[in-house]
Amino acid sequence: MPDTAIQATGSDLPLIAGPQSWRGEAQAGRGDWSCTFTSADIAALDAALDGVRETDILAIDKAAFPLPGLSARLAGIRNEILNGRGFFLLRGLPVERYSTAEAARIFWGLGAHWGEAVSQNGKGHVLGHVKDLGLDYADPLARGYQTSARLPYHTDSSDMVGLLCLQTSKSGGLSSIVSTTTVYNEMVKRRPDLAAVLMRPLYR
Repeated sequence: MPDTAIQATGSDLPLIAGPQSWRGEAQAGRGDWSCTFTSADIAALDAALDGVRETDILAIDKAAFPLPGLSARLAGIRNEILNGRGFFLLRGLPVERYSTAEAARIFWGLGAHWGEAVSQNGKGHVLGHVKDLGLDYADPLARGYQTSARLPYHTDSSDMVGLLCLQTSKSGGLSSIVSTTTVYNEMVKRRPDLAAVLMRPLYR
């Protein structure tokens, strides 16, 4: 668990301090939330990929995608996401060298070192493509990532979410994140009455 401090306020709800309580302007000046794959890392990923080229992607687990030189770093990233500030950026995977199927296997293999994949839609998909399919964001059967609409801040029903950029968009396509702990703290300070409602059971 992260080192978290709870501070009393004038309301019945406390403020929460810890690594997960951050502001974007402070994080922008830091570099400890990202790292770049080295040539040795890429070689290790290529070797692991060679072992699963003919394997059904759903059957690829941590044992089938060994990364001995990377495992300690991947474990640290997992801990940072789950118990630290809640996000991390990996750079330098040469996606242009791989087919979509190969990139998917590498992405899946990395994910296998962080946890177990869960379904993200009603069709049971555990790996999806963020791509504008021309669907309407207002359609209740369409997913936001299948449209060109800007997606508002939201959470997904999993402990971790990973994104792999296969192709830079011609325009837009930027991702942004926010600390829900900081949002909560601001609500407690500004509108404790609404923060109290937020803490109640919510029908979805």
